[in-house]
Amino acid sequence: MGTIDTIPLRAKPITIAGIVYKSANSVPFRVWARVLVAMIVAKLDRRRTRIQLSKLTESELRDIGITPAEADREIRRSLPFYERHRIEPDPLAFIDARRRRS
Repeated sequence: MGTIDTIPLRAKPITIAGIVYKSANSVPFRVWARVLVAMIVAKLDRRRTRIQLSKLTESELRDIGITPAEADREIRRSLPFYERHRIEPDPLAFIDARRRRS
């Protein structure tokens, strides 16, 4: 007999969507299925929002009051290998730099 076997389980009331059940064992399977589906939908919605956040530029992030570092931390919760691409303000700036040298 291990430690886990000696812990007494108490049947506590559980509330799901405003309905109170006597214990977790008395909750019907269809209710658990609905809870699971709602959790999956919420997770996918957060992921979709984080993907949209990853597409914003630094100036757009500043407009909504978020620093790029804060946005990167939030994005990595759903996209762990995300790395913000630093784009030069002017993609053709290197051409002007060559002209100045010559």
